[in-house]
Amino acid sequence: MSPPHCYKVAYVRGFVRQMRFLGLDKHIDDAVFNLFNQWRLSGNDKGGPVLTLDPENGPFSDLEFEAIGLHAAHRYAEGNLSIDEYACLSIFKASGRRAVQIASIKCKDFSYTAKYTGTPTYVVLIPRAKVRGGKFRSILKPYALVNSVAQVVELHIKEQTAKIEYALGRKMTFEEKGELPLFIDVDTIEEIQLIKPDDLMDYLKSELPHIKTSNLINHLNSAVKKLKIISERTGEPLKSNSYRFRYTLGTRASREGAGTLTIANLLDHSDTQNVQVYVANSPEHAAQINKIMNQPLARYASAFAGKLVENEEEANSENAGAARIPCREKDCDVGSCGTSSFCQDYAPIACYLCPKFRPWAHAPHHLILEWLVEERERLKVDTNGDMQIVSINDRAILAVCQVIQLCREYNNV
Repeated sequence: MSPPHCYKVAYVRGFVRQMRFLGLDKHIDDAVFNLFNQWRLSGNDKGGPVLTLDPENGPFSDLEFEAIGLHAAHRYAEGNLSIDEYACLSIFKASGRRAVQIASIKCKDFSYTAKYTGTPTYVVLIPRAKVRGGKFRSILKPYALVNSVAQVVELHIKEQTAKIEYALGRKMTFEEKGELPLFIDVDTIEEIQLIKPDDLMDYLKSELPHIKTSNLINHLNSAVKKLKIISERTGEPLKSNSYRFRYTLGTRASREGAGTLTIANLLDHSDTQNVQVYVANSPEHAAQINKIMNQPLARYASAFAGKLVENEEEANSENAGAARIPCREKDCDVGSCGTSSFCQDYAPIACYLCPKFRPWAHAPHHLILEWLVEERERLKVDTNGDMQIVSINDRAILAVCQVIQLCREYNNV
């Protein structure tokens, strides 16, 4: 059997060995076990999607990863993404943990504490996975969350708790709320209604109310699909799976100079045998942005999210008295804001990425592109080529390019 399929034989061997351990091997000859014990089987190929930068199964590109965060926020604000979907996306994106780990988290695992960092920080205790002989939630490991992610998780917990209390017809105790899963199996809500109050705590402490790993992955993929992101590498809707978030966390850490031990700890590995691919692949990622910026498919990337309008008059017809969007560095106006809400984002860079932006079809968007490219080159010199800083405005550059292309098509140029 070829090496890529050896792991399948290892699964069979493990299954048969387990039969002997359980005393179910009466009809299996000892010669079979002797043969199995002589085999030296290699494991499955580790790191292939990471090393090859697989556009469908490997790590997300910077543009794709940033688009997930931006589009999730916009879709939630528009009411097209539920809070539990937003929380699911946020926790996977922030932690890079395996689905089985996230499915095991309980509400009591979240806290705002100075215990681990010296200053108050939002922390989640994430159950470890792949612990030999470990029981359900036997080992918990703290992981810090930024406030923006924590706020989404808090809203989700509050809404989910309210649903359970409505189903029970009463307020839950503090201890009962803490034992609730972060993501509950919706089918168990009816079961909870039938459980006697004295037995509810034992039920909540078990694995039973937690969402199944496969259902959580489907929930994640469904949420990503709702974002309607087009990959700049394939020109097609972005494909997702739980491991792509994990791969992305590892590659971004490697690019920042993290070593194997740091990455192993970040990804909650017990050893470093599976993290070498992230370190080995760092140079390729350093040049990835430049490759993306120069390829034809860049025009398909989900960067510009607004709506092109003829002029300021058309923008005002949609939003009376719409504020002009200026670029002081080039002394010009490029469009209008489609909302009257207060905004502190940096114009015009943030505007080109905002779904409320209404760029004018005849505005000098090329001046904005010129300014952003000049700024990119300046950062490259000032930071000695630190791509993490140099590429900070690459999504905005793509968005401006897309607006310029839309203007050309609108004006038949």
